Amino acid sequence: MRRVWLCFGLLAITVDAASLAGCRGGVGTSLGGAHGRYVGVGIYTPTAEWRALVGNGQPSSSLAARREDDQVILVTADSTTGEMRACGDLSGYCVGFNPWKAPLGALQTAPAPVTAHGLGGAPAANAAGPPS
Repeated sequence: MRRVWLCFGLLAITVDAASLAGCRGGVGTSLGGAHGRYVGVGIYTPTAEWRALVGNGQPSSSLAARREDDQVILVTADSTTGEMRACGDLSGYCVGFNPWKAPLGALQTAPAPVTAHGLGGAPAANAAGPPS
């Protein structure tokens, strides 16, 4: 279940990053310069799942940092391609995610098909009224 929420979170972040990547308005940043191609998304604490990832990123030297040595995971978005990358700070191991590499399947487009409605205890839209 945790992986499902992680996937939904990464998808939401990717959609937000892609939406913002198209914003090329004339308003400058507070620093007075333009943004670069890569956008910082967040810094996360590595979990047991991160440390257990199987990949060919294991170093050959016993002195080199490995995924279990990572203290944080840095997540960035490429504003040109929409690709997301999560990289360990000490190991340098990265995992990429790019939902735009292939077209979405029929079951992945909105509105998404569901087997039951209203599960999960989420309130109905606007049930709480406007914020006070």
